[in-house]
Amino acid sequence: MRDFLLNESIKRLATETASRLSSLVAMGEEIPFDVAADAGDDSAFYSYVPMTGRYVVDHADELRALPSFGAAREATVEAGVAAAYLEARGEAVPADPGARAELMLVTFFSELWEGSAGFALDRERLETALSTLDAESRDADDAEVLIVPIVGLRMSMPRLQLPHGMRIVRADSIEAPVEAMRSEGMGRAAWEPQYLAVADQDSEGGAEVALQQLRELISVMRMFKGGGIGLGPYAFAPTGEGCWRRIATGAPATRPGGYRLGEDEAEMLVEFAAALEARPDPDSALTWAVGRFEMGCERPTALEGLSDHLLAMRAVLEGHGPVGASLPLRAAALIADEEMDRIEAGERVEHVLELERAMMNGRPVERAIELATWMEEGTRRLLREAALGELGNDLSTVADETLIVDGLAEGDAQISVSVAEELVLEEEPLAEEPSIVPESEDEEISIEAFEPEPELSAELQLPVEELPEEEYVEQETRIMEPVPAEDEIRITATPWLEEVSDPRGGDTIQWPADSDRDIQHREKVDTPRVRHLFPVPEDADWEVSHLEFEYSRNRAR
Repeated sequence: MRDFLLNESIKRLATETASRLSSLVAMGEEIPFDVAADAGDDSAFYSYVPMTGRYVVDHADELRALPSFGAAREATVEAGVAAAYLEARGEAVPADPGARAELMLVTFFSELWEGSAGFALDRERLETALSTLDAESRDADDAEVLIVPIVGLRMSMPRLQLPHGMRIVRADSIEAPVEAMRSEGMGRAAWEPQYLAVADQDSEGGAEVALQQLRELISVMRMFKGGGIGLGPYAFAPTGEGCWRRIATGAPATRPGGYRLGEDEAEMLVEFAAALEARPDPDSALTWAVGRFEMGCERPTALEGLSDHLLAMRAVLEGHGPVGASLPLRAAALIADEEMDRIEAGERVEHVLELERAMMNGRPVERAIELATWMEEGTRRLLREAALGELGNDLSTVADETLIVDGLAEGDAQISVSVAEELVLEEEPLAEEPSIVPESEDEEISIEAFEPEPELSAELQLPVEELPEEEYVEQETRIMEPVPAEDEIRITATPWLEEVSDPRGGDTIQWPADSDRDIQHREKVDTPRVRHLFPVPEDADWEVSHLEFEYSRNRAR
């Protein structure tokens, strides 16, 4: 929409300028002219071309002195159209807004009367000049569409409709700027058709959102198949009839080789783009992996993009999993196909890793380009399937589960050992009891463990040395006392010497003389031998609710 105040102020200034310059010419000032040869071959005369625009520039002070010049200058400053107008004509743009506005008005009127013999005001010509000013001052966000040349694309169809309102068309089928139709830097010959990507703009997002959609289109095409394809250096937004605003895309140079798309592939590309459009945007490592993969596709060759493709592979495959397999094993499990089994694919991934290390050290490797190209294609297929949701959210877990299934089905020792080791680490090892009966080679013998009976051992008079599971060691006597119930404990005053007296001689309180008594006898000692530890008055009759016994083991010397 035009700026009403700007248009009206310029129209008023144009009327005053025409009157003032016409009066100067009438007073005797001459308009300079140029001599040009006639276009006709049979003409011997010269053509005199008036330099009216130069005359206007030379009398710029006369324009500044007009009454309406100040209002027009302020309207130009408010509209902010001076910089774009001057830049489009290759004029130096002053830093001061007022100076920019004054230079724009002088340039505008010099173009208005350029080539005219006088300063008569042509209203139709003035309207055309104002329309051009309005178109060149419009912002790219106000345009309805955004057009970008596609580098390297070759296809037989004149048009390809894609989701989200995007389309690919031949440049000669729509109105496009001349700069967008040049073959220089487009990866094609001058006689081959140029294709443009067109994205619709809405009032909310503007040119930046449309440009992002065009970048995503190139990303989808790179994930669909290999080849050199990219956006041109500039996008163009139509702002008026024959007027275009140029926007830098920031796209790097495209890999040479081109991108050929047949009719069958074009249909598959549309289906692939529609499937991606229906799915939510990934918010995991897959997004980062796709971006890194695109960086590799922007390199001049697949060999130079090898590290980018390996980083993309590591981003989605490395991490914890049921087996914790290595990157070559996981990658091979997901990219193996009918032409190459998992074992061969894993060996190739290991060769690719060795190739990367060799490139870091500057060592040449045989079949380097072949390995790098294979790795790029494998990464592309893996990311394509992951973007479509065919591999789930956790690719490392899916790869490990695939390895487990394939290993169990094929009897793969490497996978079986890995799974077994993982299971052993998760279980607690059980202590095994030593067997006292040798195993028979002829039949199975069930062994039941039991404790020997003390009375039977005493009757048979079996020495302790004959028991293979125990070794007799002289140690202190440990009395195992049962914990009585709460209502069974009653303590009465009793002389403690009577409790510790023993009719056998040779014993003292500090040291028992009969220290060589057998173990069975020591285990049958009456339990109330510790009552002397709790001396109480004779008239006390207490009920004890809790007792704690603490034993210490002091070996007799």
